[in-house]
Amino acid sequence: MLLEKQIQIQVFVLDDNGTFDNIGEVNQYSDLIWPDKFNGYASFELWAPITDENAEYFKKGNILWCGGDNAAVVEIVKSTIDDDGTKTYNVKGRTLEMYLTTRILWGTYNATNKDASTCMYDIVSQNCVNPINAKRKIPFLTMATDKHFGGKIQYQKTGGEVYDALVAIAANSDIGFSIHFRPKEKKLVFEVIEGVDRTVEQSTNEPVEFSTDLEDILSSSYYTNNQDLKTVALVAGEGEGTSRKTQVSGNNNGQGFLRRELYVDARDLQSETVNEDGSTTSLTPAQYTAALIQRGDEKVAECQTTEVFEAQIRVFGDVQYEYGVDYQKGDKVTVRDKQLGVVVSARITEVEEDFDDEYALVLTFGYSYPTLMQKMKQQLTSQGG
Repeated sequence: MLLEKQIQIQVFVLDDNGTFDNIGEVNQYSDLIWPDKFNGYASFELWAPITDENAEYFKKGNILWCGGDNAAVVEIVKSTIDDDGTKTYNVKGRTLEMYLTTRILWGTYNATNKDASTCMYDIVSQNCVNPINAKRKIPFLTMATDKHFGGKIQYQKTGGEVYDALVAIAANSDIGFSIHFRPKEKKLVFEVIEGVDRTVEQSTNEPVEFSTDLEDILSSSYYTNNQDLKTVALVAGEGEGTSRKTQVSGNNNGQGFLRRELYVDARDLQSETVNEDGSTTSLTPAQYTAALIQRGDEKVAECQTTEVFEAQIRVFGDVQYEYGVDYQKGDKVTVRDKQLGVVVSARITEVEEDFDDEYALVLTFGYSYPTLMQKMKQQLTSQGG
């Protein structure tokens, strides 16, 4: 049985020839899981009947938009017929940030004492918006104004996906990023975001507190894992043998069972590099040392104790806070779950809306525990920079 439409799904076609067309609206679907993340892309899933109209809408590369800033790209389409003869599409894909996985850092990017957000805008500009080779541009992509988030960093990176570089910088600097959908302006807007502190400990902003006592939380789960925990890194940069340059990052004072060491091969970090335009960039010894330490800090940040609290939030009746009005993804809020013994002031890192028979809202606090593929990528990058 198809649910009554609770959200309008519009379908757009974007292509390299400058097309940015709204081709229709999905009028029937049985379930839609619609997510949004603070740092990087999220994956959606949709179930709908097989019809000629939906066959046109659910082509790979089309964009689904439910209003607001968030939109997603159709990437996987599965067609099934069950025992009763019911024909169903199962459609999956990722939010617009996935476009950043389609470009690499072409050459070496160097930043000396720049804000983390400025580095992120630089990387997107040089490889996705204003690259030297115009063929590398991502169609319709523009950038928001840099608000200088995340503090100063020393950063050098050669090769690898633009997306991975952005995720690493953002995670290490406690900031996030999104690509906003602007159909009226025919734009995709990359923006670095910081989130608002709405915890009860602060007094600047209106606080937001979810509590089992107030029956805000319908169901919840708590997960913690320190199997991959590392506390200190030995970072090895340029040079050979005993002349190879090394630095230590993290907590080098830790000892005994509390000390967990990580080796980072950062041979790709060089004190002198040739840029895409043929010019040369040279780092002073102090700048090169800072770049090695920054790389080590990023790798240690990837190997911290994982703590994730997920909660289904009550959205009907006399609710205290409305998502999108009183709080957004990326905001820090306070959560009290006496049943699980959890009291946290944490950042909302993912929001998942489920448009099934009944609307459900699930918030994730803290970075989600890594999938096997994410863990494999972390291991590879810690070996090769």
